[in-house]
Parts: sequence; C-alpha cells; structure tokens
Amino acid sequence: MKKIFAIIMLVFAAISVFAQAPQKMNYQAVVRNASNALMTNHSVSARISVLQGSATGSIVYTEIHNAITNANGLMTVEIGGGNSQAGDFSQIDWSAGPYFLR
Repeated sequence: MKKIFAIIMLVFAAISVFAQAPQKMNYQAVVRNASNALMTNHSVSARISVLQGSATGSIVYTEIHNAITNANGLMTVEIGGGNSQAGDFSQIDWSAGPYFLR
C-alpha cells in the first residue's frame, strides 16, 4: 500500500511540474581595457542583446546595464533587469531557440 501511495504521489508531482521561463538571468564578465589590463573598481556600461537563431541572428531583446567592477575586474548583472532598449524580456519565446548573447 505504501508503494502504491508513493507511486501515485510521484505521478501527481510529475504532472504538476511545468517548465517556466526565467524572469532574470545572472551574468558575469571580466572587464579589460584596450591594453588587456583588468578594469578594477571602475564604473562600466554594457549593452546586452539576446539574439535568436545564431550568433549573428535577429535581436529579440536589448538592454543597458551600468555596473561597477570589483577588485578582480568582475562585472555582475542580471539580464532582464537592465534598462530595456528593445523588446520585452518576459515575452521571449524560449522554446523558439536557440538564443545567443551579445
């Protein structure tokens, strides 16, 4: 009886789980200047675009982030949380991928 109950609960759990599109995605990058030196503790701006189909595909979303690098030159942003320039991050049809970042 316990096995049947466990199987039934597992089936209900599997049925009730649906994939959800992300609301935001974490992104990190090491920032360097033209001389290839780390840009440590600097204010930087980054334009991030989501492209559909290929690395040169059509842009479905673009946003701008203003961030400050840390002592290692690392910039951390949340894609989907910047200042939107084109498109709507919440409206991206992730099943129509692949998608690429630029």
